[in-house]
Amino acid sequence: MNRQNWGSYRRAFDKPQTDKKPVNKDPVPKLPSYLVKGKTYECSAGELLNCSIEIIPPSINNYWLDSGKACKRLSKRAIHFVEVVKRFVQPVNYGGHVRVEINYHMPDNKIRDIDNILKPCLDALTKCGLIADDSQVKSLTVNARPVVKGGLLDICVMKI
Repeated sequence: MNRQNWGSYRRAFDKPQTDKKPVNKDPVPKLPSYLVKGKTYECSAGELLNCSIEIIPPSINNYWLDSGKACKRLSKRAIHFVEVVKRFVQPVNYGGHVRVEINYHMPDNKIRDIDNILKPCLDALTKCGLIADDSQVKSLTVNARPVVKGGLLDICVMKI
């Protein structure tokens, strides 16, 4: 039996080589935020926001990344998503209770958890200045809609 001595350790060049390519855990989005299409509709009485954006929100699983320190940081996808939403949201900084309705048209038939898109959407509304804090949301509705190529996100925020 070949036993290692006390204090021995494996060095980087001692590790067996694999043919796997390294995976980029934080890729830069392919389309710049100013080229993402969308519409902001005229708001009726009691509505703060009614918009439709051709984007897929980042999953909460890809929203925060380890920075190598004790804290976490936002991923490039999350920062890109907030920049896109800022283009369609007027900062109101509303302080009352709100109701949020999200209609999510998935980009393909892949099985996804619909609850993973909630936190990025609510955080984006907060960072854009529409609402002061996402704890103001007292009613939340999320609907999975038919597939639209590329994905589509309809957000409607109403005063309660």
